[in-house]
Parts: sequence; C-alpha cells; structure tokens
Amino acid sequence: MDRQQREAEWDVFVSYSRSDADLVVPLARALHHRGLRVFVDDTAVEDFAGITATISHALSRSKALLALYSEEYPRRRACQWELTYAFQAGQREGDPRRRILIINPERTADHVHPLELRDARHWPGIRGEGAAGLLAARVAAYVDALTGPLGCAPGPAQPTWLPAPMPSGSRWFTGRLAEQWHLHTALHRHRAPLVSQAGQGRAAVVRGMPGIGKSLLAQEYALQFASSFPGGIYWFDLHTTAPDAAGHTLDRYFRQVRTVASALGIHADTESLPALLSHLSLALGERNLPFLWVLDGIPDGLSHEQLALLYGPHMLAATLLTTRSRHYGRSAEPLDLGPLPDPDAYDLLISRRRPTSRKEQEVARDILDDLGGHPVALDLVAERMAHENAARLRRLLHSTGTDALLRWERAISAGRSATRPPLPSALLPRSIKTRTPANDVLRMLAVVHPTALGEGPMEQALSRVDGLRPAEAAHRVAEGTDNLIGEGTVRPPRPGDHAWSIHPLVARAVRRHDEDITRQEDLRQALLGVLVESWKAPMLEARSAPTTSHPTTSQESPVRSQPPSSSHDVERVVAFDLQVELALRVGVQPLADGQGSLREALTSLHSVFTTARDGLHRLGPQASASRLPQLVAGLVNDLLRPFLSTWHPALEVHEATRPVTMSSIEHERNWERSAEMRGALAALREPLTDITVSLGDLSGADLLTAVAE
Repeated sequence: MDRQQREAEWDVFVSYSRSDADLVVPLARALHHRGLRVFVDDTAVEDFAGITATISHALSRSKALLALYSEEYPRRRACQWELTYAFQAGQREGDPRRRILIINPERTADHVHPLELRDARHWPGIRGEGAAGLLAARVAAYVDALTGPLGCAPGPAQPTWLPAPMPSGSRWFTGRLAEQWHLHTALHRHRAPLVSQAGQGRAAVVRGMPGIGKSLLAQEYALQFASSFPGGIYWFDLHTTAPDAAGHTLDRYFRQVRTVASALGIHADTESLPALLSHLSLALGERNLPFLWVLDGIPDGLSHEQLALLYGPHMLAATLLTTRSRHYGRSAEPLDLGPLPDPDAYDLLISRRRPTSRKEQEVARDILDDLGGHPVALDLVAERMAHENAARLRRLLHSTGTDALLRWERAISAGRSATRPPLPSALLPRSIKTRTPANDVLRMLAVVHPTALGEGPMEQALSRVDGLRPAEAAHRVAEGTDNLIGEGTVRPPRPGDHAWSIHPLVARAVRRHDEDITRQEDLRQALLGVLVESWKAPMLEARSAPTTSHPTTSQESPVRSQPPSSSHDVERVVAFDLQVELALRVGVQPLADGQGSLREALTSLHSVFTTARDGLHRLGPQASASRLPQLVAGLVNDLLRPFLSTWHPALEVHEATRPVTMSSIEHERNWERSAEMRGALAALREPLTDITVSLGDLSGADLLTAVAE
C-alpha cells in the first residue's frame, strides 16, 4: 500500500438526505471551525441516480462517515450506498460501527438500520451554534484516533457472478433498506450471535406473493454487499411452471451447478448432483473466501432432503433463498416481504414524472391506495404515467372489460430489456375457473377483503353451499388454504394467526377474472349469511332476559332467520361491505381530543369513496331498483365531499410549513385550525351513523352495536 492509499484526504464525509440540507450548514461550519477536512456533497443526486465517481473517491479517502440519520435518510438510495460502504469498511477492521458516527434528529431510533447502529454514538439533532460546536469537538476527538481512510472495497471491481453475467440492478429499486440489513444480519449472525435473538446464521429465505420484489431484493442485496462475499456470488434461477416442480427444479439446478463448476475449472465427470456439489465444495473451500449462494424462485413442495441439496456446499457459503411459499423457513431465517410502505411506494409511482399540481398528487395517492404497495404494479403504472394523464389511467384501472394492468403488462413485456425483472403474466398465480378448494377459499377471502377471515366461517359457508359435513368442509378449507400458502397468495394478519387475508390486487383479480360467477355468488351469499349471524348472535344473547339460564333451542333461536329488510342478496352484500367501512372509520368512531392524526382521518374517510364506487359497480343494473344508490349519493355528495374539499387543502397548506426538525404529528397539533377541524369531524358523526344504521337495515347486521360492545 503506497503513501497516498494510507493517508486520508478527508477527515469526515457528511452523508445526508437533500431534504435535511438546512441542518447540514451549521454542522459543516462547526466542523470546519475545528480544523477538520470535511467533504459535503452539495450536488442534487436524484433518488434513482447512480453514485458519481466523485462521491466514490471522496468516501474511499475519508476517515469516517458522519450520517445525519433523519427519517428521510434511509429512503434515499445514495445514503444507503454511502452507509453500507462505511459499515463494510468497519466490518473488515473487526467493528462495523468503527467508521460511522450518527446524528439522529428524531425522537426515537426505530428508523436506524442496521440494528448494530441503533445504540452506537448517537447525537441528537443540532440545536444552535453551541450544540454544533460541542458536536464538532467530539467528532474531532473521535476521528483523530482513527488511522487511514475507509479505503476501496476489497476484491475486484466486478465480483465473480456465476453462472450468468452480473446484472446491473434496477434503476427504479426503492426502499427495502431495513430488509437488506435484515438479510445481512441473518446471513452473518454466526459471526455476531449477540446482535439479535434467533437463528444460526448462514441461511435466510425471502418469502412473498408474486411480484412483491423478492428476486429484486436479493439482487440488490448481492450488489450492495458484494464486498462481504469476496469468494463470489452464485445465482441459480429456479423459477419453473413445470407440473413436476420438484424434479424440474433439481434438473435446472444440476445444469447450472455444472456450468459453475466448468467456469471455475472443475471437471467432474458425474451425473450425480451430490457428487458434483462435493467436488465444488472442495474447490471453494481451498479458496477460503466467503461467498453468497442464491437460490431464486424455489417452488413449493420440495422435501427436506431436496431442499438440503440446494444449500451452499461449504461452511463459507451464505445461502439466500427466494420463494412464494410460506412452507419454508425452519432451516433458514425467514423474511416475509410485504408491500412497499406508502412513502417508498409513492416515490416509485412518481419516479418517471412528478405531479405538477395538487390534483395530480391526489390522483397519484388514489392510485397508490388502489395498488396496495405492490412494486411490480407500481412500476407498471409509473411507466404509463410518464406519458399519460394519471386521472385517465386510474379510470382505466377501474373500467370494465379487458384488465388494464394485464394489457399494459403485455405491451411492456414485448420490449422489456434483459435487466428488468420479469413481470408475472398475471397478479394471480392461478386461473380462477374451477371449483377447487383453493379457488373457493380465494373467492371467500375476496368477499371480505380487506378484512381477514378465519377458517370457521369458510367451513360453514362451504357446508351450506355444497351440503358438506363439518369434517369434509374443514378438510377442503385446510387443503385450499395450504395450497394458497404454498403459492404465497394468502397471508396472516399476524404471525401465528389462523385467519387469512389477501392483497388488494389479488382480490381485484378474483373479482374480475373469476369465470364461474355462479359459484362466486353462491359462496358470497352463504358467507354473508354466516357473518351476519355471527354478528347477531352475541347481540341477541345480550338482549335476552337476565334470568334465562338455559341455551335457546334451535327452534326458538332467530339466529338463522334471514334479515327481513333486504330485497336482493347482492344489495345486502354491497350494503354490508360499505357498512363495515363506515362502522370502523373515525367519522362514526369518535376521535378523542389530542389523539389520532387528522391526516389519517382524512385518508380514512377518503377511502370510503373507493368502497362506495366498487359497491355500485357490483350492484350493476339492479341499482335502479335499490335503495342503496340514494344512500351512497347522500353519503358522498352531501357529507364526505364538502368535508374533504374544505379540509384537505387547508391541512395540506399547513403541512407544507412543517419544519424539518418537527414531527408531522407535533406540527399538526400546533395548527391553529386543529380544534376547528376536529369539531367539523365530530359534526359528521351523527349523519354518518344514521347512514350506517340504514345500511344495517339492508344487510341485516347491526355492526354499530357489535362494535360498541
């Protein structure tokens, strides 16, 4: 190592989000005043832009990275890259925290990743020149004890990536910082077992529904953390649609492993996968370098023995699997990948073209709600928004006829570049045509979406429709649920729950693409009856005389009687759906003084528009003979629209004045019109309650009483 490589050009590299630029000015001034050599990048690096050579050089020649770790910091890709670089530099020296100092202007450290940095050398936000000067003195003392710069990442500039060429990554990848650090911790837990609680390290599995970004997350992790694996990245694409998924997967794996062996100069004349892996293990062990072994797209149904063959063939390997199936996770630490959080989802949606007006922003947020944080769908619509009107795109999303998402997908897939991750041919991994147990479970989950549904009501509904004995119905529900777990289509609200829910786009696909409408409607009606009775039963018990000590006989009980007020089953379903939305919203449920968020209250009420619109679509031509349209018109036009059109822009103007050092909740509570808006919200409660009661007359379910109890 020559003298230039041993000596640092900068003492401190300041890493920050451009939204926090005002906080950096007094900090940099104080650091300079202490005589420190400070690098502050004042060029506006776009969220999805690559890292410039200037930044890379400055970082490698700096002694320490000082991160202004606000809530916005982990959402910026450049910040993620800079922090990872410094973390790995410290990791090479034996302490990943050694080269990183953190200023945390927020009240908690929950947003700080990875876990190792949450309690390491945090300073609060900069409050005035005195605090900045004190902080600068501490930084100066700390970096004075460091020798040499961070240095360049070890190994070749282009790490080994076999059997295929190394991808360049997706330009539009956003968020998922916590998930990347989760993977890194899981794969290196054996090196620092006290960092967190579970697992033995060396293996992790990313699980999730189709298109949620599993492969892209694994790819981004491999690219960002390549220097942690100087022995190379070995990526095996095991996606398959073959009927014999297990056998086909092992055949594909064998062929790709043989390609890797050949590329490494290993000539093993064998058709046995275990024997080939044994040869490869010896060769990789002789290199004595940690490497990453990625199994991308593992299908459901592999046995424990088959799965064991897929793991890295040496103790130097860190094994990363991606799969739709929730059946895997006993021998590898699981990471269940969900939808993108709203801030990251919004960044992706507007990545090609930012809204130029408040109306466009509102439409973009409506699309955000429609797509439920699904990365592939967001990416698809983002490409359309670059050249088309957002309001028109949203109308197409909800229009009848050919599914706009599938039409746009085909158009983009025809000219898709090789670097773009493949889009699923549909957002539903199965064709909804037949009366299989899995399809029936999907149909019932779509009825109650977004609410989770337990197995009991589904069993009762199947018993009613098909005349099944309870044991038979339970077996069919268990079989259907198990299949959907293997496909990654259903998810529990919380780990360990025996209730299931589906993503908004899956519910949309079921409603739009179910070819057995009769079956869908039969299950809908039966499930509605079961749910209505489950709501009414406890209320009837509560209203019974206190002296009644014996259970009511089936002849005496009105639980199974049909609700008398509804003239049509579809109308009852639509009324029930809208009633559920209203009964649980802040308009009907009071928002106590000093509690909750006014912004969330507006968002909650605005979502009722979507429910009402979808309900009228489902009602169809029968709307003219129904009481429901009048109720919906009064709800939307007389109550919600005036309230939202008044308070949404007023609150938005106030939000635009929020100082970067103040949380959104604190700023909202300091608003001079906060009490006035809460009063207007309280005034909505009585008319919204009246409409909810009227909807209860149509559906036959008294949800307000049940919720209150």
